[in-house]
Amino acid sequence: MMMASVEGHVPQESWATLQQAFNQAERPAALRAGFLIQDQADPTLWRVLGIWISRDAFQAYRQVTPVPGALAIFRAAGVEPTVMFLDIKDHFSS
Repeated sequence: MMMASVEGHVPQESWATLQQAFNQAERPAALRAGFLIQDQADPTLWRVLGIWISRDAFQAYRQVTPVPGALAIFRAAGVEPTVMFLDIKDHFSS
């Protein structure tokens, strides 16, 4: 599995737009979970975390999608985010 972390500073007046864009975003079959996260110390800092079944599945999605969903979510709120990719080595769930 892999995680995509997309983050940006969103002005308070755009928070509702960001949340609406997240709720309306495409959910590809290879995306196992998605989270919209707001930082407690800096409420203007938001993240979209996506858990993908594999790096290959994410790459296949990117080949057919000109603008990935997480980028579109932030852009709807007028923010150009930064992106980080992480390999998930192990996990648990309850």
